[in-house]
Amino acid sequence: MQANWGGWAYLAGYIVLVGGGSFLQKFAMKDVTPFQINFLMALGMLVTAVPALLWQQGNLAVPLKGLPLGAPVGIMMALGSICYVLALAKLPVGVAAAISTSYVVVVVVLSRLFLGEEIGWMKGIGVALTVVGVALLSSKQN
Repeated sequence: MQANWGGWAYLAGYIVLVGGGSFLQKFAMKDVTPFQINFLMALGMLVTAVPALLWQQGNLAVPLKGLPLGAPVGIMMALGSICYVLALAKLPVGVAAAISTSYVVVVVVLSRLFLGEEIGWMKGIGVALTVVGVALLSSKQN
């Protein structure tokens, strides 16, 4: 596998920014509701997506051909975000964050079923470790 440093840098940015934002959500929810947080996240997406589209493609055009799949993806991600902030309002932040990473298992299974991606022993161990890690991180410690 050839190194794609730009991809790794973006992924590191995602981890730091989403991790920090998820942590800070708990503090923010002392003064705002989960729905207000989600609304603020939508505003943040708008504020960042418009300049990113202009920078990347030079316009705000959305290909109509991509809407039948792109729109449901956006709606699912938005609904997932609402579910996450509602869970965060009821659970400790460490538990909610740990359990939320279980989506990786769903992605791997769906990728296998619908895209035919191989799940070799390394990916199988990775999925198992993810499940075990989530269980350990979300378990109550005495």
